[in-house]
Order: sequence, then structure tokens, then C-alpha cells
Amino acid sequence: MIAFVLSGGGNRGALQVGALQVLLERDVRPDMLVGTSAGALNAAFLASDPTSAGTQQLAEVWKRVTKEDICPGSRLSVLWRLIRNCESLYPNTNLQRFLRRYLRAARLKYFGDITSGVRLYIVAARLDTGAARVFGDNPNDLLLDALMASTALPPVYPPWRCNGVAYIDGAVAADLPVRIAVERGAREIYALHINSPFQPNRRLRGVLDITSRALSALLQQRYQYDLQVVTEWPNVKLHYIPLLAYGEVPLWDLHHTAAMIAEGRAVMEAYLDTLVSPQATWEHPWRRAGRERWDRVRQVFSRAVSPRHTR
Repeated sequence: MIAFVLSGGGNRGALQVGALQVLLERDVRPDMLVGTSAGALNAAFLASDPTSAGTQQLAEVWKRVTKEDICPGSRLSVLWRLIRNCESLYPNTNLQRFLRRYLRAARLKYFGDITSGVRLYIVAARLDTGAARVFGDNPNDLLLDALMASTALPPVYPPWRCNGVAYIDGAVAADLPVRIAVERGAREIYALHINSPFQPNRRLRGVLDITSRALSALLQQRYQYDLQVVTEWPNVKLHYIPLLAYGEVPLWDLHHTAAMIAEGRAVMEAYLDTLVSPQATWEHPWRRAGRERWDRVRQVFSRAVSPRHTR
């Protein structure tokens, strides 16, 4: 059983779209989709049409998203919410409206409404315990609840309440939910991990930067452990594809979507090419560029997770 596991990543989720396009174009089709946060949105959108055409439609959705859909208002409105001691910097009403519109158009309400044959799982975290909640084990789980819970990133969005329980962004429990995929039967995993190169000397600016750095430090330890567990699991093949570009783009900046999709394509093309013909003596120039970019990504990632950076 092949699973695509999609990490969180905010507006950088467009990187996954390009990578998914290449996988489907190469006839790598998922039996299972597991997503967290932005990856949950990509997984849910793709689950209804897990084909190359479906990834093209997903790209168009990303290109239509605006700042008002995810971070409505101005800096003054954010300041006013802080003064009023609101639960978040931004309301989640616009995101909720956007997702309702999509789900209604796709005639999807429950997980059981997905008829493509792909199993979908979406990860959120309980606010009270931090434990993972996996939506999709029950076909009667509501898709809107799952998506709003999985994307409720503090302090950007408020917690999402479902059946009396408050949930926050799934990255808190499993940013790259590879173990969840294996526990549900996956035996070959393509893990698309949106991550940022470790930059110890970068100056932190403001509450969002500090919160992001603190969360990244926590997530780094957790996903490294989960990857280690999965690599030691018998009869499981793991393809780990780090997507490291555009780490400096703020959450509300959606001007780089097309470039991110192209970058995701290049990284995945380069990765798959190394699997098919690692000793190839000739490459088309654009494929060579993608492979070289992939080599740089691997070098950056190896430095990011080396012992001197994780102490």
C-alpha cells in the first residue's frame, strides 16, 4: 500500500503541489493520503481526484487563494485583537468559508463521501493533552472539522472545537505523520516534508518569528524520532523528500505560489530520476538542474540534522 504523507508548511504547501504533480505524472498513485495542516488541505483536495488532472486542479486552487482567505485584515486589526485578548492574531472565518465552498462544490461532507478508493487521514492535536487526533478512522468524521482542526496554528488561528474538545494544528502532535501511515497499513511512503534549513545566526523579529523558531525546535526532535522508527519498521520503504525552499517567505505572502510549484516539481523530478537511473551519463539540461538542486537540498538537510545542530 502506497501512502503520500504531507507535512504542514503554511503557504509553502504549494511546494507539495509540484511534487505531487510529478508523482502522478510518473504513475505513482497513492492508496492512502495522510496530511497535517497545509498538508491536510492538499491531501483532502487530492483525495477526491488522485490523478494528474487532480493535481492540476489543486494547483489552480492554490493560485486563487488570497491573503484575505488566510490572514484577513491589517496590522491594526491584529493589534486590536491582541488588546482585546482574543484567542488568535487572525480570525478563522475566511478560511472556514473558503473550505466550506470547496467541500460543497465537491459534494463532500464526511470522510465516507470520498469515492476515489483512496483512504484519507488528517491529523490534529488536542489542546488539553497535545495528543494526536486522527480524523478519518471513522468514516462519519466531518471533513470540515478535520481541516479546521488540523490548520488551527497558534497564535495565528484560534483552536477549533469539535464535540466539546479543542484542537490545534496537527504539527504539534505529528508534523510529518509517517508513523500514522505505517500504523494504518502503508508499506511504501512518499514523505513530502516542508522544512526550513537551520539558520542559527538569523535574527528573530517579532512574536511570529520567535514562535516559529520554538515550534520548529520541538518538531525537529519529533519528526527525527518518527523517521527513525519508520526506517526500522520491517517491510516498509520510505522515500523522504525534504522541500526546503522559500523558508523566509511570511505566512501571508502568496506571491510565490507558481514558483513554489515549479520548485516542488524540480525536487521530485530529481529524486525520482536518481531512483530510475542513478548512473545515467546524459541528462536533459532542465533535469540536470533539478538534480543539482536536489543535491543542494540534501546537503543543507544533512547539516540541519547533524549532531552539532541538534544538541
